[in-house]
Amino acid sequence: MGHNTSRKGYDKLVTRLNKFPQGAPPSESLYKILNVMFSEEEALLVSKLPIKPFTAKVASKAWKKSVEESSVILNELASRALLIDVEVNGNATYSLPPPMAGFFEFSMMRVGGKLDQKVLAELFHQYINVEDDFVMELFTMPMSLGRTFVQEETVEDKSLYVLDYERATEVIKTASHIGVGTCYCRHKKEHVGEACDAPMEICMTFNNTADSLIKHGYAKKITEEECLDLLALAKKHNLVQFGENVQNNVAFICNCCSCCCEALVGARRTGFAQSIRSNFIANVIDELCVGCGKCIEVCPMEALSLISKHDVKKNKKIAILTPENCIGCGVCVNVCPTDAIEMNTRDKRILTPIDITHRVVIEAIDAGKLHNLIFDNQAHFNHRILAAILGVILKLPPIKQIMASDQVKSKYLVRLIERKREKK
Repeated sequence: MGHNTSRKGYDKLVTRLNKFPQGAPPSESLYKILNVMFSEEEALLVSKLPIKPFTAKVASKAWKKSVEESSVILNELASRALLIDVEVNGNATYSLPPPMAGFFEFSMMRVGGKLDQKVLAELFHQYINVEDDFVMELFTMPMSLGRTFVQEETVEDKSLYVLDYERATEVIKTASHIGVGTCYCRHKKEHVGEACDAPMEICMTFNNTADSLIKHGYAKKITEEECLDLLALAKKHNLVQFGENVQNNVAFICNCCSCCCEALVGARRTGFAQSIRSNFIANVIDELCVGCGKCIEVCPMEALSLISKHDVKKNKKIAILTPENCIGCGVCVNVCPTDAIEMNTRDKRILTPIDITHRVVIEAIDAGKLHNLIFDNQAHFNHRILAAILGVILKLPPIKQIMASDQVKSKYLVRLIERKREKK
């Protein structure tokens, strides 16, 4: 009985985390992680927070505490990067980020702090790298949380246009705030004795997420020029640019190595490389390839290999591509000494959501959790947020609209969809 009582707050927090489209499958490792990051009282309080962004006033009603007392608790949680806090029209607005990419990473984005990072690193390794449920859930989501950014300078054919939202440089140049923190993946690997020698202080955050992390010391504020220099450094080390899967207001771009990065390791381990790919794909020009193998050494997805080619030159080898493994990062192009690799556009472009609301609504529909977004009984009705959610639904393809209306059982939503179709 005592054991059940001691875990009550964590049980409720796990339930709350799994109301979001991206969940966290329960396991003993997850409970141990949450136990390090939250006290049981904090876990119980956080379990009562809305899915949508909220104010201290909303939290105070959910917690039955004063606004002042609630603000102190919320600011303490934000100071540990367990919540994201931003200013909206002069008022503090809070949100609980998902575990990944979210408060799992934030806990390791600076050295030191209030948490036992060695213990956390070992627990994260167990939960994410050893156990399968969490990683499989991430990579089988129809809408990926992250995407690969092609190294834009590798797309030399001027007829192949790299869209602005596909350019890491454009994300940097248009960000309202820019921060850099410790790489979660390599920092975690360092604690378990497996880190490589790639740069550590190179995890980029942008816009409101950067503002919150900078404020609480989890990221260092840097300029556009400094961030572009870090991007160049990352490319020099053959790191892959992997960022949030949205077109506008990208929150992060990681610079990933193939040995430590959980996204790349997970994609290789599960075979779901296509879920994180860019809109480009490598192509080997046989006549120019000398079989040096440099591209194979740097390919993060093991998409390239050498085969023997029978021609007048004895024992000649050339690189070949396994297309389904290529994520279109362009790293191989940078190391090829004979310009034998080029980046081409894929036959079919992938959908990149316009913004976070667009992505989360699609994720919620696909996961059968749309009702959690719309009927969030822990939050007071917010016309602006509801309008944004409905606006996304009305722009979706008919099949997604049917799925949405079936899930929420709303005559109002059905009528809105009907009116939209009548106007076409």
